[in-house]
Amino acid sequence: MDLIIKNGTLVDSIRCYQANLAIAEGKIRAIFLGNKNYKAEKVVDAEKKMVFPGLVDSHVHFQLQDMGKIISTDNFASGTKAAACGGVTTIIDFADQMRGESPLKSFYERKKDADSQVAIDYSLHVSKTDTKFLDEIPTLISEGVTSFKFFTTYSWRNLDLDDAELLVLFREVKKCRGMVMGHCENDDMVIRNINSLIQAGKTDPIFHAHSRPHIAEEEAIQRVLLFTKKTGVKLHLAHLTTKEGSDLLSQAKKQGLNVTGETCPHYLLLNEREYKGSEGYLNLMSPPLRHAKDQQALMKRVQDGTIDQIITDHCEFSRKSKGDGNFPFHQVLNGIPGIETSLPLMHDFLINKQKLTYPQLISLMSTKPAQIFGLYPQKGSLMVGTDADLVIFDPNVERTITPEILHYSIDWNPYSGLKVEGWPVMTILRGKILYEKGNFVGPHNKGKFLKCSIR
Repeated sequence: MDLIIKNGTLVDSIRCYQANLAIAEGKIRAIFLGNKNYKAEKVVDAEKKMVFPGLVDSHVHFQLQDMGKIISTDNFASGTKAAACGGVTTIIDFADQMRGESPLKSFYERKKDADSQVAIDYSLHVSKTDTKFLDEIPTLISEGVTSFKFFTTYSWRNLDLDDAELLVLFREVKKCRGMVMGHCENDDMVIRNINSLIQAGKTDPIFHAHSRPHIAEEEAIQRVLLFTKKTGVKLHLAHLTTKEGSDLLSQAKKQGLNVTGETCPHYLLLNEREYKGSEGYLNLMSPPLRHAKDQQALMKRVQDGTIDQIITDHCEFSRKSKGDGNFPFHQVLNGIPGIETSLPLMHDFLINKQKLTYPQLISLMSTKPAQIFGLYPQKGSLMVGTDADLVIFDPNVERTITPEILHYSIDWNPYSGLKVEGWPVMTILRGKILYEKGNFVGPHNKGKFLKCSIR
C-alpha cells in the first residue's frame, strides 16, 4: 500500500464509524478494523480526528473573465491551492459562452487554461448566453459537460436569456438528458432599481441590496419553475438567498419537479449589516446578503433537506479591484472569497451549534454535489475502489480567521476576526498529500479534468 490512515473516525453521508483506510494507486483499497498487516510507505495516525471524503464545491469562479478579460485576483493555480488547504478536492467552474460564439470553443479554451494549473480535480459547467449553437450540446455532453447555466439578469453584460430563449434551451437540454442551472433574478426590476437609486444619489454599498429585492429572486424562480414544469428538464437553482426562494424550492419538490438547490456559507452567516461601514463594499456579491429572517429560513431548509448542497460561489477580488471604496455600488465587482474557509465555518456553525450531524454536513458539502452533477461515487464517498480524496479534520483545533493564515492572494476576508473550533489538518487527492500542518505541500498542477455523467 502507498498510504494507511489509522485510528480515525470515518464520516460519510450515512454514518460515523471507527475504521482504517488503506490506499494504493490513488484509490481506497480497503476499509478495515484492527491490524491487517498491511505494509505502506506512509502511515498517518488520525486518532481523535475525523476523516471526510474530499469536499466537492460545484460552484466556483477562478480566473474569472468578463468580455474576454481576466478580472478576478486569483487564477486556477492560486485558487485550487487555497481550495486544497480548505479540504476541497474537486471543483466545478464555468466556461462562459460569449454571446454569438461557440460554447464548445469556450469549453475547450477554458479547459486548456485550467489543465496546466489546477492542483485539484475539476469539471466545468457551460454558461449559455444565447440560443445559437444548440447543436453543440450533444458534443458538450459527450465531453463531460452535462450542466448548462443560464442567467435571467445581467442584460447589461450580454449574459441574460429572455423567456423564449429559456424555453428553447430547456427543451434542447431535456432532449439531450442534461440539466440546467439558474441564476434567477428579474432583470427589469434590477435595472430599474439601480437607475432610480443612482439618480437619487444613493450609491453606498447598502443600496446594492436595495437594488436587488426579494421579489426579484422570487419572481424569477417562480417563472423558471413554470418553464421546468412545462419542459420536464432537470433544474438546479444556484445560490438561494431568500425565504421566498427557498420556499419555492420546497414547494417544487413536493410537486414532484426534478429540481435541486444550493446556498452559500455567506448567506447563512452574514446579512445586510455587512454593507455598512467603510469596508462594506468588499462584501458586495449577487444576489446580495439578506435579512436575519432569510438566514433563519435558509437554515430551516438546510435542516429539512430542501436545500441539497452548500457551495461557496467563490470569486476573489482585491481591494483595488473592488475600487478601494471609491466606486458607487453598481460599479463594484461582485464576489467574495470562500473556498478555504467553508468547511471550518460550516463545521463551527452547523456541527458545534448542533444544527446538523456530521453525515448531514458531508452530504451537503461533498456527497450531494457529486451526485447531482454526475461525479459520484468516484467523488463524494468513502468506498473501496473510489478515488482516495480525503480530508483529515481536527474538531478541537481553534483558529481565528485572518488573511494571514489563509492561502488567498488578497489581504482581506469577510470572516476576519471570527473564531472557529475545528480545522482541516490534511488534504489528500487521489492518495497524494496536498496540504499538511498549515502548508500546501503537494504538486501545483496535477489535478485532472473530470467528465460528469448523466444522472
